[in-house]
Amino acid sequence: MSNRVEENHIFPFLWMRGEDESILKTEIEKIHECGIKAICVEARPHDEFCKEGWWHDMDIVIAEAKKYKMQIWILDDKHFPTGYANGLIAEKYPERKKTYITTTVADVFGSGGYQTLDVSRMLRPTIGYWEIGNPVDMEERANNKILAVVAIRCANGHLFHEETIDLTDKVEGNYVNFELPKGQWRVHVIYKTKTDGGNDTYINVIDRESASTQIEAVYEPHYKQYKEEFGKTIAGFFSDEPQFGNIKEVCFDAKLGKPKMPLPWSDELQQMLEEKYGTKYVNYLPYLFEETEEKEKQLQIRFDYMDFVSKLYQKNFSEQLGNWCKAHGVEYIGHVVEDNGTHSRLGMGAAHYFRAMAGQDMAGIDVIGGQIIYGAPTQTRKQMTDIDGEFFHYALGKLGASCGQLDPKKKGRTMCELFGAYGWKFGVRDMKYLLDHLLVKGINYLVPHAFSMAEYPDIDCPPHFYARGNNPQFPYFAELMKYGDRMCKLLSNGLHVASVAVLYDGEADWAGNHMPMQKVCRELIEHQIDFNIVSRDMLTNLKAYNGKVEDNVLYINGIRFEALVVPYTEQIAADFVEFVKENPEFPVIFTDKLPERTVNGDNLSVLSACKVIALSDISTALKNKGIYDIIVDTEFKDLSFYHYIKDGKNLFVFLNESAEDKFAGNVMLSATKDVIYYDVWNQEYQKIKNVPAILKNENAVQISLELEPGEIAVFIENKDEETGIEHKSFAKQRNSCEKQIGLTSWKVSKVRAIDYPDFGETIQMETLEPVSFKEPTFSGIIRYESEAELEEMPTEAYLYAEHVYEVMKVIVNENEVGKCIRPPYQMNITNYLKTGINKIVIEVATTPAREQLNGMRPPFDFSHETLEPTGMYGNVKIFLSKK
Repeated sequence: MSNRVEENHIFPFLWMRGEDESILKTEIEKIHECGIKAICVEARPHDEFCKEGWWHDMDIVIAEAKKYKMQIWILDDKHFPTGYANGLIAEKYPERKKTYITTTVADVFGSGGYQTLDVSRMLRPTIGYWEIGNPVDMEERANNKILAVVAIRCANGHLFHEETIDLTDKVEGNYVNFELPKGQWRVHVIYKTKTDGGNDTYINVIDRESASTQIEAVYEPHYKQYKEEFGKTIAGFFSDEPQFGNIKEVCFDAKLGKPKMPLPWSDELQQMLEEKYGTKYVNYLPYLFEETEEKEKQLQIRFDYMDFVSKLYQKNFSEQLGNWCKAHGVEYIGHVVEDNGTHSRLGMGAAHYFRAMAGQDMAGIDVIGGQIIYGAPTQTRKQMTDIDGEFFHYALGKLGASCGQLDPKKKGRTMCELFGAYGWKFGVRDMKYLLDHLLVKGINYLVPHAFSMAEYPDIDCPPHFYARGNNPQFPYFAELMKYGDRMCKLLSNGLHVASVAVLYDGEADWAGNHMPMQKVCRELIEHQIDFNIVSRDMLTNLKAYNGKVEDNVLYINGIRFEALVVPYTEQIAADFVEFVKENPEFPVIFTDKLPERTVNGDNLSVLSACKVIALSDISTALKNKGIYDIIVDTEFKDLSFYHYIKDGKNLFVFLNESAEDKFAGNVMLSATKDVIYYDVWNQEYQKIKNVPAILKNENAVQISLELEPGEIAVFIENKDEETGIEHKSFAKQRNSCEKQIGLTSWKVSKVRAIDYPDFGETIQMETLEPVSFKEPTFSGIIRYESEAELEEMPTEAYLYAEHVYEVMKVIVNENEVGKCIRPPYQMNITNYLKTGINKIVIEVATTPAREQLNGMRPPFDFSHETLEPTGMYGNVKIFLSKK
C-alpha cells in the first residue's frame, strides 16, 4: 500500500455536496486529465455525510477512482475544522463535550476583617450589559463546578505578586467566608465548565474518550462501508485544522494570560499537575490568568501547562487517530493552523506543531488566503486575517518540511494544502510561483484547494480549477499539476542536505519574551545557509529520531548539522540545558543573548560556554566557521536554494524569489561530479559549463547562474542524461540572435472558456493594447493571429511577447509549440518554422476575475485588490540566428 501512496504526490480537495452523478463523473475525469492520481473528498457540506446519500456518492467516486487507477483520501469530518465528529457529541455524548477551566474574580482592597463571597454567582463569566440575552445552555451551566478559590496579592497596575492563599476549603454551600492579610488582593473563583468556552459541539482533544468520538463518528462508518478498499483505493484520512477551540474568537494571540480566556481541561491534565505540584497545584492556577511581577512561578506553571496539554493532544488525539489508521491499513495525514505563530498556542492552535503532527504519516501545512505573495515576503498584509509575511515566507515551509524530514515516521514526506481562498485573480502564473516557493523549502506532496462542483461562480474560497468549464486557465492548470508532480517525485525518497539546525520556538512562546524563529530563518535564507527547524523533543530523545552527536556534529534521521542556532528566549527548558551539558563540544549559538532562567531546573550556568551572536552577524559567523554548503559570489537576498541527495547524486534547486530583480552570478556547489541543467517543465536535460573548484577543502564545481524574477532552476549530477543541448538563459537566447522580426499586424478574437474553441468576431489590431481597456469585464481566451515571412531557415528562433496576462499557448503553422505560464513569455520555435509565410497563433487565457465584476462576486470582501490588464500587448518579436 505504501508504495502506491508514494506515487500519488497530488490529491486535491473534491468538494462534494450531493451533485448529480454526471457532474461528479465529469469532475473526476477532469482531475485525471491533470495527471493527478488521487483525490481528497470533502463534504463541504454534504447534508447526508456518513448516511445513505453520502454512501451513494462515495460509491460513484470509488468506481471512478478504480476506473482511472486513482486513490482516495477522506477529509474526516462533515465540515471544517476537524473535531465536530459529524455532530455525534451533541447528538449522543453531551458528557464528552469540551471541558474548560475559567475564572471569575473579586477584588478585595484593604484589610476589612472577614469577607463573604457568593461563589454561586461566580460560577459563570462576568458579562457586560451588551451581552445580556446571548444564548446560554443554562441547564448545562448549572453543572459548573468549583475547582479552586485562590487569592493572589496585587502588586502594581495589572501586575500581581507571586503570593497566593488557597481558600477552597472555606467554601460552604453558596458562600466562602475568609480573612486576608493587609493589602490588596484578587480572589479567583476557578471553576470547571462545559459551557463557558468555545464551541461545545466539538470533541475535547486532550480527553481520550472524547477524542475517540471522531473515530466512531467518521472513521469506523467508512471502514464498515468500504473495508475491502482500505489500503487499496482508500489511502487514508485527512484532518483539517483540528484545534483546541477553547475560545470562539478567530485570533492568533490565544496565549496564556489572554484576558477572559477559558483554558482546556481534562481529568488527565489535572492528574499531571497534581503529580508535578502535589495537591497544592491550585495555588499556581491564578498565574495562568494573571501577570506577575516576579515571573518565576508564572513562567513555571505556564510552561508546564502547555507542555502537558500539547503532550495530551499528541497522545489522545493525533496518535489515537494515527494508530487506528495504521491498524486498519490506511494512513493519517492533515495539518493544523500554523498562522502567525498560533502553531504553539491555544484557540485555533494545537499547542506544539511537532507534537500535533506526531500521529500523522506525513507532515502537513497549508498556504491559503494570500499568506505567501510573490514579491512581498515581509509585509504584514490585510487578507482574510492580518498576515505576518515574515513567518509565512521564511518559516512555514521549512517548519513543515523539517517535520517530514526529521521524523522517521514521515518518510521524508511533507504535504501542503495550497491555492485556496486567494481569489479568482490568482491564476496559474502565481500558482507556479507559490508552488516553486514551497518546493525549494522541501514540500513534496500537494493538496490543491479546490475542485468545487457547485454552480459557477462558487463564492466559497476561490479559485476553483475547473469551475464547471468556466475557468479559462484550466488546461494550463493541468500542465502545472504535471510539472508539480514531476518536481515532487524528484524531491522525494532522498536526503535533504542542511548546514544548521534552528531550535523550534514553540516552548519559548509559551512563557516569557522570545525572538520568533522566523527572524533567524530569514537571516539564514537571505545568506544561502540551509537549515532544518528541530524541536526540543528531538534533541532530548535523539534515539527516537535516529539521532546522535558524533565528532561534534548533530545527526537527526540522517541529516547532518554542524551547529544549532537558538533564537533568543527569556527562559529555556532544563532538559535542553542537559543536552548542551552532555555535548559540550557541539556548537550551540544563542541569538542576541543567553536565556535569563531555566524552567524546571537551575543549571543555567552550563550555557555560559555557548556562543552569543547578534542576529545580524549569525550568517557571517557561521560562514567564518566553514558552516555552509554553497558559495554565491553575488549578494542577493532573494536567492533561495535546496540541496538534495537522491540515488547517490547531488541535486540543487535555485529560485529567484524577487518579483523585480534578475540574479546573475557564480555559484560554487558541493558536488563531486559535473552537474547538468534539468528543465523540469519541458522534461529536457541540458549541458552547462562546470568549472572545477575547491569548497571547504573538497572538490566542487562552479557554475554560472542567471535567473529571471520568479525563475527556478534544477541542477543534477546526472551525466547519463546529458543530451548535448546547451543550456542558455532567456537573455542569452535573445542576445545570441542577430536578427529580430517584429509582429505588428494581428487578427484578434475572443471566447469565454465555457464556449471554447468557438471564437467570436475577429477584429484587426495593428498595435496591441489590453483587451480590458474596452471590455473591462471580459474573462476567457483571446486568440491573436499574425504572420512572419522567412527567406531561409534559422538555426535558432525564439518567440518573445513583452506583456501577457497571464498565460499563453503558442501555435506555429498549425502545430502547438507549448504553453508558457510565467514571464519571460519566451519560447523556442525553431523546429516549427519553414521558409516562406509562417502562421503564428498565440492564445492568451485570463483568470476568471474580471467577469466577477458582472455581479458574480460574493456579498463580502475581506480584502481589496487591483486587477491586472487582460490579454497581450507591447512588443511581440521573433529572435533569429543563422549561426
